[in-house]
Amino acid sequence: MVPRRDGARAQARRRRAAPADCGALNGGSMRRAVLLGLAVAACGPTTFVPPPPSPTRVYGASEVDELPEIVLTPPSHYPAGGSDGVVLVRLVIDSAGNPEPATLVVVQGSDSVTSAAARALVLKTLFRPARVRGHVVQVSVDIPVEFAAEAVPPVTLHVSGDVYGEAAVQERPHLTSSATLAYPAALLLSHVPGRVVVQAVVDTTGRVEEGSVRVLQSSDARFNQAAEDYVKAARFTAGRIAGRGVRVLVELPVEFKLPTRD
Repeated sequence: MVPRRDGARAQARRRRAAPADCGALNGGSMRRAVLLGLAVAACGPTTFVPPPPSPTRVYGASEVDELPEIVLTPPSHYPAGGSDGVVLVRLVIDSAGNPEPATLVVVQGSDSVTSAAARALVLKTLFRPARVRGHVVQVSVDIPVEFAAEAVPPVTLHVSGDVYGEAAVQERPHLTSSATLAYPAALLLSHVPGRVVVQAVVDTTGRVEEGSVRVLQSSDARFNQAAEDYVKAARFTAGRIAGRGVRVLVELPVEFKLPTRD
């Protein structure tokens, strides 16, 4: 019978030890919960990162962050039997900057001779590829090729969407409306005349692009702000190449003239 009493006492000791074991288990659970919470906190809110652009998709010119840029053109000559004018070529520039011949279409051409010369010139031109979010992509672009026998060089080409100088377009922007030029009061009272030359980009709708206005020359810096405000509010006809609206960099002299007495 003694062994039985010893066995009973051993079971009692195990039962008394049970709460301590549960505490150990609870402590382990708490440690796991704390670690899980720290892991979740470390992750924090995530920022959406868009996937890279598709390498097979052909983007439109308005969809890319950076348009293709002309890197190298072959020597070009005015074609015998050709005529002055602009040939508008549309094609795909691949992600390596190479023209894809199968995609080339002459949208507008003055005659078959200059159209053929424009096709050959564009296909031999090397481009820096277009980019979307820093990745090179394929893009469909329009390329006007201008032929002018008396010009130097006689053949030029650009990528539509670029900003052109006034001399590079067939139709320059013309001022159609403007706000009243505000003469700075202090300068008016002091009878100080002025002249400010302002540079700006006129977009394809005839409006001045925000952030493109800057002063090139000024007779007095106190006139500058009024001149910039005047140009920003102005409206123009759009510059054009081959009938298509293009962005044009213009220079506008703004004159501050003292009122005359009759």
